[in-house]
Amino acid sequence: MHRYSYNFPNRQRGAVLYVALIFLVLLSLLGIVGMQVAALQERMASNYRSVNIAFQRAEGMARQVELQVNADSRFTPRAGERDEERRCDDPNPVRGSPWADLRANDDSPDTALVATRLNECTPGFSIAQGTAPVNEKPMIWQVSAFSTDQKAAPTSDAAIETVFMP
Repeated sequence: MHRYSYNFPNRQRGAVLYVALIFLVLLSLLGIVGMQVAALQERMASNYRSVNIAFQRAEGMARQVELQVNADSRFTPRAGERDEERRCDDPNPVRGSPWADLRANDDSPDTALVATRLNECTPGFSIAQGTAPVNEKPMIWQVSAFSTDQKAAPTSDAAIETVFMP
């Protein structure tokens, strides 16, 4: 049996150890940055989902009011909710962002609907399509809907306005 002997240098410098430690630090930094990016993307996706849910709830409420007005020619507020019908000459009209800000700053914001019949305030019915019969006034409605993404501890809210003629 032959034993091969290897002559080790008298002074080893350990350069491989330093290179390995530098690579280990670089890989650790890359891992930390990757985790931060993934966490940020997760939060962005969650926020997008919350905003989308709030928007879909508000849109659904507005469409329900439109269906109700189409069927009954009138708006009936939901029981126990902050729904209201306003006159078109109301001194405090519902106008987009200011109204939505008021709803969002409520003690318990969830949903709110405001329906306004505009035809009484549009002389001559200039926005009517076609010619209305003499004995029939076309109805023009403005529906404003506000909703949050969830009832308890909402994180997002959305408001929409629509003007339509049944």
